[in-house]
Amino acid sequence: MAAESSISINALLLGLGKEQSFIDRFSLTDVTTKSTMNYRQQAVADTEEALDLGDVSTVDQIVIKAITNDMTIDPSFTSTYRAGILVKQGHVAAFTPSGVVKIKNADAAEQVTYEFLIFGR
Repeated sequence: MAAESSISINALLLGLGKEQSFIDRFSLTDVTTKSTMNYRQQAVADTEEALDLGDVSTVDQIVIKAITNDMTIDPSFTSTYRAGILVKQGHVAAFTPSGVVKIKNADAAEQVTYEFLIFGR
């Protein structure tokens, strides 16, 4: 069964003498047929690990939240880990990867707990 995937981003700043808002919504161009949602803790501090894609073989979008501690993400891992995205504790990132996705804690000796939702085929 195919599903329609959309992401909504809403930000509102009150105060500073004015109200500012940013609203963005977009849909994925490919039809989503599979998804994975998971809640995990990094197995070993200071060691990158691959994101568990479940049964999704082609990833269209990842939405990930750092629950405890800060995390970095390499959205296109090849042979050397390169932190391309920083997600602070309590914050969320949405991105389309361009290869193998690996995560790692951002601060030494901490293990990050995170949850994620993957859309794909």
